[in-house]
Amino acid sequence: MKKLFAFISLFLLLGIGSAFADVTVKKLADGNVEVTFFYGNPRATEVLLAGDFNNWQNGAEAMTKTDKGFTITKTFKATDELRYKFISDGNWTTDLKAPDFVDDGFGGKNSHVVIADMIGGDDDAGTAKAKINFISWSMFGVQANYKTQGAVDKKEKGLDLDSVTIGAKSYNKFAGNFLPNCPVYIEIALAETEMEDYAGNTSEKLNYLYRKDAYDNETVEWSDGLKNLVNGIFGNPIAYLAGTTNNQDNAGSWGSLPGPGSNPFLGHLKFGFNTPYINFLTGFNYAKPDVRQAITWKTIDGNWDAGYQHVGGFNVFSLGSKSVAALEEATGLTFDIGFAPNRTADRKGTKYGYWGWAGVKKDDLVIDFQTNGMYGNDYLFYDPVEHDFILGAKDTFAAGDGKLNVAVQGLIATHQKSSQDIKDDGASNTTDYFGYSTDVFYRSGDFDGIKNIAANVQVGYKADLFGANVEYRFRGAQASMLYLRENHDDGTFDLSETLGNVNTQRIAFNGFVNPIEALSINLGVEAEMALEKIDCDDDYSIGYLNNVESWYAKRCSDYVDPHLGIDSGAEFTFNPAVSYKITDSMSVSVAATLNYNAFTYTKGWEKYQSEINKKELESDDIAKYGASDSRFRFKKAGLTFNMTPDSDIVKGVNVYYGLDMSNEVRYFNTLVGQVMFPGDVTANLAFGLKTENTASADESFDSDVNNPFAFAVGVSKRFKAMKKPTLYAQFVYNMDPFKHFGDGQDQLNMNGANVNGSWAKETENGSIDPVDWYDGRAALRCGIRWDI
Repeated sequence: MKKLFAFISLFLLLGIGSAFADVTVKKLADGNVEVTFFYGNPRATEVLLAGDFNNWQNGAEAMTKTDKGFTITKTFKATDELRYKFISDGNWTTDLKAPDFVDDGFGGKNSHVVIADMIGGDDDAGTAKAKINFISWSMFGVQANYKTQGAVDKKEKGLDLDSVTIGAKSYNKFAGNFLPNCPVYIEIALAETEMEDYAGNTSEKLNYLYRKDAYDNETVEWSDGLKNLVNGIFGNPIAYLAGTTNNQDNAGSWGSLPGPGSNPFLGHLKFGFNTPYINFLTGFNYAKPDVRQAITWKTIDGNWDAGYQHVGGFNVFSLGSKSVAALEEATGLTFDIGFAPNRTADRKGTKYGYWGWAGVKKDDLVIDFQTNGMYGNDYLFYDPVEHDFILGAKDTFAAGDGKLNVAVQGLIATHQKSSQDIKDDGASNTTDYFGYSTDVFYRSGDFDGIKNIAANVQVGYKADLFGANVEYRFRGAQASMLYLRENHDDGTFDLSETLGNVNTQRIAFNGFVNPIEALSINLGVEAEMALEKIDCDDDYSIGYLNNVESWYAKRCSDYVDPHLGIDSGAEFTFNPAVSYKITDSMSVSVAATLNYNAFTYTKGWEKYQSEINKKELESDDIAKYGASDSRFRFKKAGLTFNMTPDSDIVKGVNVYYGLDMSNEVRYFNTLVGQVMFPGDVTANLAFGLKTENTASADESFDSDVNNPFAFAVGVSKRFKAMKKPTLYAQFVYNMDPFKHFGDGQDQLNMNGANVNGSWAKETENGSIDPVDWYDGRAALRCGIRWDI
């Protein structure tokens, strides 16, 4: 009986493994302090240190590998406070042995070091004392928006000033403990006005200094714009920069719905208490729960809102440290148990729900169980809609000179309401009912076997000279999971990226070999297939077509791809990559992505897909990529060169060449150079060439309309005074290789060596290809950004 009890407990309890990290300080003779960071996982290939002191990922520094792990030593002032994380083989990792932590606002923690506390011999430096830390992500900018071709006659070229805008975004956070062991996280969203003025951004709030309409008429004259600026800055700066609205005007319109509506507003609110026996946390509005990723999947998302309609929220109860220690002493197992009743099952804050977990850890063995629930908007545990059951396990074994990792995780999703039941409840559609956070639009209400199941199996081996990982995953047509965001508005597709698209299965291989120390050869291969053959006239296919919103399907067609009407075959993706370290301070790498479509389709697939995406297809086109007019597609390739010279003049050089062939009309060649100078000065220069896609059957290319040449130039300087702001200036022409305003616009927006595209809020298809982003437009901008 005891063995049976232990076995059941093993499946119901989870232990969270700690990263073996540490931080120590040493006072120097000049009054400064040496801080040594240590990450104790010698199995990692590369570990970077990223923090507020080196501009996070943009300035992340490589740590030195030792027999016991990775280490790096840096010098700071004795008065400095540090927020940081490790990036271990591409994964952001919190230093769990840091003296303190602050909420990062995305369901995770940043490690936090107060140097003065550590050098002062404070024995309680690692305890949760009563202290509130002020954190701010704020930026202000001015942008002149130009058209480089006519709005009506696109054959007309030039540089015509279209508008001048002022943008401000400011998110100010108070994180820490308001009493000992009483955590709090409060975010005040002070301003959220944009600088981008284009057709796909019409709903955003903009402050104009100057503006013209499509017919070249001045709708905001310079004199009016400057008057508004002077009066706004001197009379009501917060309201002006935030673009506030009067909630008494236009009663019943979108701008006066209950909720935040207009800045400033309370963005995140989280607080609670930690006792030796139980921990409690509650969240409201845009507050995010802690991320859960015990096995392979993220089962609680780091960007799931407590209730974005200014209602709802969540509570989380979990074991305290003494409870965990007592159970570990009695059983030799590390337990983690928690329960989270909430009213955020739809992310809006209108549907009740819960998530709960239980699991155990013993050495490298981890077993995890989680269950989720969603109910109606009246009461908790009343009027059930959906329940999820998630079970998984992972372990690590010594094998030769390396380590063998094995992980398996499975999901059973049960639906207590069908799509028809949801409509009978008065919902306009399934998409809105689930808060735009699901891709399972048709639900029969029954348990339909494999349609309601998803699973993932991973086996990996890693040694010094080579490594490989093999994965198999599948997802049934009705296998949904709550608390994973799937949102058309900002192009976040965590649910489908985690489980795969509905009715799919995938076999994937990723491997690397280091034949010599300086050379690394990598290959990734994926084969994605339909899980079941579901004909176009099947009840499920018809139900999906009747319940998916056509605008949603078209807008998200690049990401939401239900595998319906597929008879057999697979789509293959190949990702080869090679990197070579020329010297200790110089390296080069090349990578590419290729696709091959080997699907065959069932009768009526062309008509069915045309109904979903509202796009006519012909039978001889259905298996071809539009960009190549064939089953094979060379999607993109990139070459990266990095150099960190030992010089007092130049601190670093990065060069990126990218070839993007994924667009159906044009190829996009890009060359981006970045030079880092002393004093935290960075200069960026980019060139783009847009040429006809000669392989495509699309005949819409017009050389007179095309904007073949594009370029961008930018410079930024990070100052040491005034909490280390970054000042930047940029000019972009027919391309924009920089991040969006609000995301750290002084930094490059790259996907490997290729320039990224964008996601538009007000367009039929949300995804904008890199070759199309900023096509026909230019901008001159300057701004300042604080990351305090």
